[in-house]
Amino acid sequence: MTFENTLRDLLERGLAVRFRARGDSMHPTIRCGELLHVVPVGAADVARGDVVLARHPRGLTAHRIMRVDGARIITRGDNCSDDDPAFAAGDIFGRVELARTRGWVRRALTNFSRRRRRVAAAAAVLWQLVR
Repeated sequence: MTFENTLRDLLERGLAVRFRARGDSMHPTIRCGELLHVVPVGAADVARGDVVLARHPRGLTAHRIMRVDGARIITRGDNCSDDDPAFAAGDIFGRVELARTRGWVRRALTNFSRRRRRVAAAAAVLWQLVR
């Protein structure tokens, strides 16, 4: 049984999976060699900003959702300038919840735009206090 088939089987049974990331397309959110924790998720439960593990023509890829156009989903790596080719919602294996490296746990940003707004608002308040 291949790695992809094993992951799909476990996630379809409702089990979370862990494996080491390879590549730097999601750097700095996910670094090469980090342990990823992927949970099962339905296509209806993902949103823009989520990092999902999906089947692409190049193989399994963990990238951030940029757009959902009906049944088509478009992702992109945080360290990439171009979108990935669109794929069907059924090609999603799961959502990346955690990235772990050397004992430190970092959460993958599950909703980048919402978090960015909160950070920008907090930075504006801090800037006013410092000035």
